[in-house]
Amino acid sequence: MCWSLAAALLGTLLLLLLLLLRSRRTRLPSEPPLDRGFVPWLGHAVEFGKDAASFLSQMKQKHGDIFTIQVAGKFITILLDPHSYDSVLWESSCQLDFSKYACLLMDRMFDVKLPDYDPTEEKVMLRSALQNKNLPSLTKAMFFNLQTLLLSDPSNLSRQWRDEGLFHLSYSMMLRAGYLTLYGNEEENYNDPSCQNKDRAHSAEVYNEFYKLDQLLMSAARSTLTAAEKKEAASLKGHLWKLLSVKRLNSKANKSLWLESYKLHLEELGVDEDMQPRAMLMQLWATQGNAGPAVFWLLLFLLKHPAAMAAVQGEVEKIIRNRGQTMKQMQGISQEMLDSTPVFDSVLNETLRLTAAPFISREVLADMNLRLADGRKFSLRKEDRLCLFPYLSPQMDSEIYEEPEKFKYDRFLNADKTEKRDFYKGGERLKYYNMPWGAGINTCIGKFHAVNSIKQFVFILLTNFDLELKDPEARIPGYDKGRYGFGMLQPKNDIMIRYKLKD
Repeated sequence: MCWSLAAALLGTLLLLLLLLLRSRRTRLPSEPPLDRGFVPWLGHAVEFGKDAASFLSQMKQKHGDIFTIQVAGKFITILLDPHSYDSVLWESSCQLDFSKYACLLMDRMFDVKLPDYDPTEEKVMLRSALQNKNLPSLTKAMFFNLQTLLLSDPSNLSRQWRDEGLFHLSYSMMLRAGYLTLYGNEEENYNDPSCQNKDRAHSAEVYNEFYKLDQLLMSAARSTLTAAEKKEAASLKGHLWKLLSVKRLNSKANKSLWLESYKLHLEELGVDEDMQPRAMLMQLWATQGNAGPAVFWLLLFLLKHPAAMAAVQGEVEKIIRNRGQTMKQMQGISQEMLDSTPVFDSVLNETLRLTAAPFISREVLADMNLRLADGRKFSLRKEDRLCLFPYLSPQMDSEIYEEPEKFKYDRFLNADKTEKRDFYKGGERLKYYNMPWGAGINTCIGKFHAVNSIKQFVFILLTNFDLELKDPEARIPGYDKGRYGFGMLQPKNDIMIRYKLKD
């Protein structure tokens, strides 16, 4: 017994020694500047997790637009030169790989383990279900589901003012309607009141459990959940897995081609019926976790900037007027109408520039050289991670955008109301000037469906309801800084609004 304990202690000491030796690596002349931090092995983990944007901004001032930091035993090279992003985005997966880190997060956040997982192959397989000829059916289904939640719910149809948190309204409506659109309805008839009641009740149950889990996911991704939080997360996931079980999903009506394609994909991978609901929950977060926060920020910026609100409302009213129908009379919003909104598009692009902050991460599979646009060449080490953070550059780069911290609704509009695409850094035109959807092979395959969904929600809301801040002087809330790196930022606190059906 004593010998076993001694052997275990010796093994632990040897492991700690190896970690300490690895954490003490020195920079080679051909490598990016190295900043290990002052704490062995841990390095900059605390600052990085607490507020990645501020920390990386400080590192950029100190080291330039490429540098390597140590974070909890991992060495991460950060590249912040948008002119050089192509060298990462289009590099072969034999050199820079996304799947290893993706699998790590899938397991930590959702307890998902998929055999032979290839995210590139999965994207290719699912792309057609979300784009091109299948996009109109998704757009129409989203329209009907938004009507079910917004215009068929008796609680929303009062002409008396109703108080609501803007984030809660935005997130709940977008996630519930998006869930019904992709995962299916309780019954087939969109317009039957009993079917609508069932959809409202079921989608609310899914959202309520999902929202509570969402508050724990960032800590789960960083492996910092407390024992109590782990227990709560396990309970929430267990409930959601039942709601997303194979049996439940098979009984749905109006299932999307995306759902059928993903189910077939899981079956072809050999994923059993216990693991499939876990993958479905992961996809619910991946497909629906960003649209609601995006709508929140967009509506809040409109409410805080009357000129922007007037411009968007005028544009939407003109589109509806040209159709010769009210929104209630319409049985859908055509792609032509959705594509005829240059002002709204600028507002959305500006909103996403300010609030979309994903990391684009790759694992370095073999020692390699990275050549930047200005001719510099740096060596990268196998098993390190390479990361782009477009939020800092280009999106918040003062050389590219004047007063980048301010919302300017026409920032992406030319004088003739066409989309502005000419932005410069170092005197050279940028290929990547705003990257909320990723870029290259990393581009979000659900972008077009997401944009259509956001537009439809805002169109329906603004044409049918009067909407105003309960406190016009309320300050725009700060960001939940723990969400840097994981898509759309969420506010530190909600903002109360009041709304009522238009007279």
